Amino acid sequence: MLHRLIILQDALGAIEPLLPVFARAGFAPPVVRESLAQVVESVRQGEVELLILPIKLLQGHGRFDFETMLRDADRVATIGTAPTADADAILTGMRAGIGEFLVSPPAPAELEVALLRLQRKWGATAVRGSVTAVYAPKGGVGATTIAVNCGYALAARRTDAQVAIVDLNMGLGDVTSQLNLQGLYDIGHLVRKLDQADAELLQAIVTPCGEGLFALPASDDLEVAEQIQADAVSRVLAACRASFAHTIVDCEHAFGARTVAALDSADRIIVVLQSNVASIRATKRTLALFKQLDFPEDKAIIVLNREGPGDVLSWNDVAKSLGRAVDVRLPNAFQLTTDAQTRGIPVAKLAPNAPLSAAFNVLVTRAIGEVGVLDEDDRAVPKKRGLFGLRRK
Repeated sequence: MLHRLIILQDALGAIEPLLPVFARAGFAPPVVRESLAQVVESVRQGEVELLILPIKLLQGHGRFDFETMLRDADRVATIGTAPTADADAILTGMRAGIGEFLVSPPAPAELEVALLRLQRKWGATAVRGSVTAVYAPKGGVGATTIAVNCGYALAARRTDAQVAIVDLNMGLGDVTSQLNLQGLYDIGHLVRKLDQADAELLQAIVTPCGEGLFALPASDDLEVAEQIQADAVSRVLAACRASFAHTIVDCEHAFGARTVAALDSADRIIVVLQSNVASIRATKRTLALFKQLDFPEDKAIIVLNREGPGDVLSWNDVAKSLGRAVDVRLPNAFQLTTDAQTRGIPVAKLAPNAPLSAAFNVLVTRAIGEVGVLDEDDRAVPKKRGLFGLRRK
């Protein structure tokens, strides 16, 4: 059931650019009212769960009327707005019981963050999202680029859902540079408070990238990275599954306990390689390890990246060497990919009609479209124990 929203006129400026943000947060199209008096009855009748209004309406007696209304409707979340982050305006809002403050008109990403922080106020239920791991046994084959662009493709496709990218490349993560993110919280901040790792904490730490995409960067602090072990990875991804419709995990290349925990938690694994002998051999070893872990064969999706007419080994040669089919082939678009990374934006945002952008959509359909959701009864079935002492699905 969609949440109900009332916006008082002029609270947010132009509403049209913000409609996708409200949709992703689970809201019906907003109802616009001209005065606070018009919304009082709707609030008292329980017909609204979020109210957005200009703080200037709370001056004088308006503030006391508003406080009385909120006392009678304690499940109504509120956002107050003002043209600037004026200390007096913010204080007025706080005294009246306003839950969040935004400078108006807000950027869509700023509104998205405010809605995430208020999510528990209107009793949003936990999401049962998918988790997809992107893994390359050899570095330099484009795994991070694939993770970032798959995340963007999912967010662009699902305007009613939120997508997270989790970077597990401790000390070497490139998700932040590919999305031009700075001054962030990272996975280390979440792990330090793992006992409190609920949806509220996760939503306070992830960084909005716009258009429904969020990032949880890797930690650059190697001491903190040592604390992020298999159990922590499993718990972080469980929290992501409960908060986001889709989570894309950019895994480390080393096949250690942390990586196995991510692969084990995932519904699908995108295995990335290129058409050279070293990459093929590493991928064959990886698929053998997957068998030892009892992963179903269809859990792994084989992706041949940077395929081009100049390749010595064709995709058919690669498939024969691996002993299984190549599921998705991504065309070599070196200049386009370089330009996108230099600008800090996904490929499809820079060139939505490019063949590589279309290929990322094909990959997303292949990886996500077939994911099933387990019932709680299925989760109670004892699991087999695999490598590094992890429990298998």
